Amino acid sequence: MKAVEPELTEVLALRTAFTRLVPPEFEDRNQHMNVLRYFQLHGEAMWQLHHRLGFGEISGFGLFASEQHLTYYREVLVGQEVSVHLCDLGRTDKAVHGISYLVNRTAGEIANSFEFLSVNVDLATRRPAALPDPVARRLDESIARTRALGFGPEHGVLELRGVAAPARD
Repeated sequence: MKAVEPELTEVLALRTAFTRLVPPEFEDRNQHMNVLRYFQLHGEAMWQLHHRLGFGEISGFGLFASEQHLTYYREVLVGQEVSVHLCDLGRTDKAVHGISYLVNRTAGEIANSFEFLSVNVDLATRRPAALPDPVARRLDESIARTRALGFGPEHGVLELRGVAAPARD
């Protein structure tokens, strides 16, 4: 399955996690940003997602990585300004599907995408657990905003397994 590749204007309409300049220590031997740094920037955006969903307020639960898919479209160079944009694509009662895009604002292009499936885990039992209600509500609101912008599961290649979460009124 090939993912739908959005236009730059569509990605810029998504929530921006942060914007920053690429520092010299991100450069590799090929004189562009090292692949590890792409992952690092998306990881920072993911921590913001966890906080926004309420995992900092509700103790005992956390999102664990299940699957990830990175796609590189264009290189990023030291000194260029980049931003990361998050998009929640769907969920089940225990899992979250999303994607984030790294935009090279200096060059005016999408540099890469980071798609993820994460599973909610009860930290006491270390087993998958239903998303806490406040988290599920925030996630449903975010998914609705994402869908209103034209983004959906077809923008990724990963698939949620299990029963889809019930729609909330």
